[in-house]
Amino acid sequence: MADRAFCFIQPSIPAVHIKKCTIYNRILYFQYLALKNMKNILLISVLLIYTATGLMAQANTPLVYTIDLTTVKNDKLQVSLNVPPLSKKNLVFAFPKIIPGTYNISDFGKFVSELHAWDRTGKKLAVQHLTKDTWTISNAANLRKITYSVEDIFDTRQKHIIYPMAATNFEAGQDYVLNLPGVVGFFEGFEGLPVHINFKKPLSFYASTAAIPVRTGETEDEFAYNSIHEAYDQPLMYNLPDTATVQAGICSVLVSVYSPNKLVKASSVAGWLSTMLHATLDYLNGKLLVDKYAFIYYFKPESAKHTFPPNLTGALEHTTSSFYYVKVKPEQELKQSIIDMSSHEFLHIITPLTIASKEVKLFNYLQPHLSKHLWLYEGVTEYTAHHIQVKGELITPQEFYDILTEKIATSRKLLNDSLSFTDLSKESAGRYASQFLNVYLKGAMIGACLDIYLLHLSKGTYGLKNLVHELGVKYGRERFFNDDQLFETIVQMTYPEIGQFFTDYVAGARPIPYEYFFDLAGVEYLPKEHLMRPKKNPTPEELVVFNRWLKKDAGE
Repeated sequence: MADRAFCFIQPSIPAVHIKKCTIYNRILYFQYLALKNMKNILLISVLLIYTATGLMAQANTPLVYTIDLTTVKNDKLQVSLNVPPLSKKNLVFAFPKIIPGTYNISDFGKFVSELHAWDRTGKKLAVQHLTKDTWTISNAANLRKITYSVEDIFDTRQKHIIYPMAATNFEAGQDYVLNLPGVVGFFEGFEGLPVHINFKKPLSFYASTAAIPVRTGETEDEFAYNSIHEAYDQPLMYNLPDTATVQAGICSVLVSVYSPNKLVKASSVAGWLSTMLHATLDYLNGKLLVDKYAFIYYFKPESAKHTFPPNLTGALEHTTSSFYYVKVKPEQELKQSIIDMSSHEFLHIITPLTIASKEVKLFNYLQPHLSKHLWLYEGVTEYTAHHIQVKGELITPQEFYDILTEKIATSRKLLNDSLSFTDLSKESAGRYASQFLNVYLKGAMIGACLDIYLLHLSKGTYGLKNLVHELGVKYGRERFFNDDQLFETIVQMTYPEIGQFFTDYVAGARPIPYEYFFDLAGVEYLPKEHLMRPKKNPTPEELVVFNRWLKKDAGE
């Protein structure tokens, strides 16, 4: 029995010895193997469940920031970050080199200093400053806390090329502009972690933002974001509130103004925007793509000494909000420019915030890979912002012509009219940065000519608005197009002639023959006179295009 017993309790011995066992012991042996395998399977299952649960817990445990707005000194903000356990020995903590919508190298990390890391026992961890925007933290498996200071960009002494509408301002007791790429960092490879931010604020201060706080009080607010992407997409401005609301269809719109000398009031701006938003609602057939939106305006006082070019004004789009940096003037001098800018930024909810390529929707903050379709994201958006106003009778056709004429003249005078627009787009943050203004000039004219050409080819039944709508249906918020295939996709959706249009005037370097395209709509363009006007005797075909292009209810 000893041999048999040995065979049973030592099943891993060579098979030649197993042959000495009886049939009964073989049965016992195979039962043992089955039992052992079942135990192994159960053990593996438990380990997998435990691991998955740990990963899920890690994925759902937020980075928790605390930002105290009441302790700003020398234009510096103190930031504290509580870090959940992360499964990496070494971690890279980073701030964006570039952010969506700017097409410009920002290097937000250069405004961060005194960055320290601690483990769970309170011991400092080794931190190495790798680049302008990144830090490596060693022995990071035990990392629990990071603290650092971040400098106000509005009046920094450092040289930079950040646009003001993407920058930060920490004016103690007055106003805090919090474009979060300049305030909170992220761990490389963990961009999908939730982010919670606790703000300590001065008494009675209000956070103007599209985000809804999970907790708010007299001196504290808490915001929760699904990821760093969502946090970066939700700028905030803290100050004593001057706000108004506008309702456009199902969309509830917040208008927030900071104007320290009270020259501009939120109620006035809301009145201007109401007309524009309702015209937009009509243009989009009664359907806006969002149910809430925030327009956040910072009006720079004359006395402020900021680090941006003196006359620079700008705005930056986000999914449900936009932030504006505007040099203050009397309200009536600002009205039309505010309407134009706000219309443009609001329309970005269509592109690139809905219709966009992989380069935009899977944005890399540290290694920019830009799309070649700025003609769509910025050009078509800029054109549509003005087209809505003429269709909605907010401006006259002649005022619309004058806007287009000015764009053509400025583009041809100041910029390279023979530069491929797709090349400009891909290199807009690099070698063609000096040509970026053309996305609002020639880019808008690409939109205008494409609109007219589509109306001409379809005999007035299909224009740029129809194309953009169909692209929105095709891709939506959750999908993206292939950058190299968009032209082909549009040709399949429209007409073969549109392919040649893209080849010649968007991908190619041929200057656009504006006289030809405007003639298709019964409009005469006289470049030497900087003049555009309706033709005296348009053909019936041209009149059909003209009416659908500019008349309020023509074929709508």
